[in-house]
Amino acid sequence: MGKKYVATIMNRVYLGDEKFIYYVSHPAIGEYNEKERVFKDMNKHEYLHYTEPGLFMTEITNAFANITEMKDLPKQMNEDTMEDALAAFSYLCSRNIYYVSKTNDNKIFSTIIDLDEIRDTKGQKKSKRIEIDSLRQILAEQTPKLSQGIHSSTYEVEDEHFSDELIADYMHSGDVKDDIATILLDMIDGLYSLEDLKEIQAIAREHRDAVNGLLDSIEQQIDYVENPSSKPKNKKSENKKVENLRKVLLDDRIDIEDLYKKITKTLIAQDEPVARVLTELARKEQKPELKDRGLLITGESGSGKSKMMQLIAKYLDRPFIKIDATQLTIPGYVGRDIEVELWRLYNEICNKDLQKTERAIVYFEEIDKKGSAKKDDVSGRGVLNVLLPFIEGSTYEATADTKTRKEVVDINTSNMITILGGAFTDVYKDLKAKSSLGFGADVKSKDAKREATIEDFIKKAKMPDEFMGRVSIVKMNDLDIEAIKRIMLESDESIVKIQKDIFDQLGVKLSFDDSYLEAIAKQALDRKTGARGLNTVVDDTTWVAYRDAYTHDGVYDEIILTDETVKDPKVYK
Repeated sequence: MGKKYVATIMNRVYLGDEKFIYYVSHPAIGEYNEKERVFKDMNKHEYLHYTEPGLFMTEITNAFANITEMKDLPKQMNEDTMEDALAAFSYLCSRNIYYVSKTNDNKIFSTIIDLDEIRDTKGQKKSKRIEIDSLRQILAEQTPKLSQGIHSSTYEVEDEHFSDELIADYMHSGDVKDDIATILLDMIDGLYSLEDLKEIQAIAREHRDAVNGLLDSIEQQIDYVENPSSKPKNKKSENKKVENLRKVLLDDRIDIEDLYKKITKTLIAQDEPVARVLTELARKEQKPELKDRGLLITGESGSGKSKMMQLIAKYLDRPFIKIDATQLTIPGYVGRDIEVELWRLYNEICNKDLQKTERAIVYFEEIDKKGSAKKDDVSGRGVLNVLLPFIEGSTYEATADTKTRKEVVDINTSNMITILGGAFTDVYKDLKAKSSLGFGADVKSKDAKREATIEDFIKKAKMPDEFMGRVSIVKMNDLDIEAIKRIMLESDESIVKIQKDIFDQLGVKLSFDDSYLEAIAKQALDRKTGARGLNTVVDDTTWVAYRDAYTHDGVYDEIILTDETVKDPKVYK
């Protein structure tokens, strides 16, 4: 595995005449090709450096900056742990805006402006604008300094090697442009009138070479003032706390379309539920504040709830643990505690890698079995209420034994993807739409099913209302005979395809007609096992044919299975 790097992904704003401003979109972890100066994140998206000359000739609006090898980050940020170093790195980068343009001699000019440092003086926000009368003197004093700053931050276009050390760039920019930047910020905050802006424009023209960026920004602002309909909403940047930043540091954005294509090659007849779950996960990853709402996946046994989460974990490259909710209880009672399950995740699945553990996908199955009308039921409502802080993000003292606590590790669930699942048969049973009355009523409506509501889960499944009010519900599609036949024919993990491969290795072609698939699907439905039970049914119907082909090498060219084979595995062609 190659070296891992961390970088900030940037969004670009065009100012005109080969001048751009970049601002931080999000941090990302990935690989870096130093020779090509290309950063590739974990979703395989590629970005050029924001000073790359080629970007001036394209409409690409994203780039990267602040590339740093991950192993060096704790030392650079003066932090003890990688998590704290990533948080400090992200916070430092988010304070800056990046200006890049070309000079007359075709060199790249780049500078970084620290918004917090400009806005704050000894902890107090600058509230007084720079007066117009003193602007001429300020610009006159700054012109030689700006020229010096431009020289130290200018890079040759043909120079392929570029040292992108964040601290070095920051020191290059220094504080020589503080007054100019203050004008920009005060202008954005609306402290200048239209007349003021035009006067600043006239003064700035006297120093065009030193303040091209300021001039273009002023011209843009004047246009906004004179044409209010085109003025964008001003959203002031906020200084996020380090703890909140940790929730998004280690995760790249979820590629919904790519994941959807991969998962639906395996999980057949569940296109819409897969799309909905992926969308909800992406929304929660983008906005950590939404993580206090859980995701409840419902649907009949064998519809693919667990399989979907396993596939998502696989393609997101995250650890996966499935926890049987029926075995959980609250502390002090007989049963398994959440702390013990987290220890299993940490110790057995993640090999004591805490960073990996805290990014796991945790799937609580059989959650419908915990419903109870009794508020003091420790095997039901008590456990569901205990799960709420888990979903919201809490720190647990994971241990193999809650009594002895010989070894304990603190595990935070804020960055985990937490999913709840259950069949909820009682909820969906006899879920008919209200019948219509009067002339023109649809006579078929008495058999039509309606969507389940939160009230159905509270009344029929005895789920606590405080719990159901904190989850979004996604229902898996019910599987009929045609859907199960599609699974056998189309899924890239189909047991029928696996059996064909096994027979091929014996030099025998395994065939089956539609009656065989129909009978298999019907038997899976009768057993109420859905797609999950297909393996057993197919194994039961092919074992005799496999034994005969295996023990009579070279005798069989083809074996054909029919509906009669499902009744009696000895009967095949």
